[in-house]
Amino acid sequence: MELGIITDSASDLSPVAARELGVGLVPLYVQVGSTRFKDWRELDPDGLYGQIRQGAHPSTEPPTVEDFLEVYERHLRHFDRLLSIHLSGETSLTVERAREAADKIAPGRIRVFDSRTVSGGVSALVYRAAECAAMGWDEEAILGELRRIQREDSMFFSVASLEHLVRGGRLPKIGQAIGDLLGLRPILTVKEGKIKTVRAVRENTVAQTLVKNLLEPLKGRRVRITVAHADAPAEMLEEIKELINKAGVTLDKGRVIRMGSIVTAHTGLGTLGLHAYPV
Repeated sequence: MELGIITDSASDLSPVAARELGVGLVPLYVQVGSTRFKDWRELDPDGLYGQIRQGAHPSTEPPTVEDFLEVYERHLRHFDRLLSIHLSGETSLTVERAREAADKIAPGRIRVFDSRTVSGGVSALVYRAAECAAMGWDEEAILGELRRIQREDSMFFSVASLEHLVRGGRLPKIGQAIGDLLGLRPILTVKEGKIKTVRAVRENTVAQTLVKNLLEPLKGRRVRITVAHADAPAEMLEEIKELINKAGVTLDKGRVIRMGSIVTAHTGLGTLGLHAYPV
């Protein structure tokens, strides 16, 4: 019985990468001014970053049930069953729309899985699911592996400006004023599907803090790491790489990806996120 994998564009899995993996991709929407775009398909990261630099304040919407139905119907022609892995239900209605579509078209053939994470955390699960499916694992074994990763993974990220968090209601304006005055950047994590603030640090310690928080609990283990960023400075990405090499873990696989519209619209340019799990 062949199993197909589906995800959404909040995984920050590019259309090219999705095709190479054989994964179906359902786009979320990003609204810029009066125009609504399909994430990654009609507005790629470069386009979004350019709009934000020009002063745009994008917002996002989940896929419609019809969007899911179209992708499910197409993939059910080629696969006996589908495993649909999506953005945390605590941050978006995406997984709820996926379940509604699955119940409409083929409730016995589609399993919807809440990743309980965002961006690179979602794509890490998708890559692993696709890898296991290609090796012939059955559906229950793949689900067991995804749940193991959820129990053992780690994700931390930082934003360059507090403005977007204030606009989204995640931080009071006085917090932005103090943070800007002191030159602080918040360090955030994803726990039980929710984004939570860990601490605020000075700009020159962001990379060190992210890597330490991410990898200290995984010392001595073989890990897979995803670095996701929204136009972060090249020197910071290089510093992250150097710190990972000195962190006392064995790197099994590593990926650097760009964040698309969904996270960037809420966190702004310069956002940097790290996800890791032991293999």
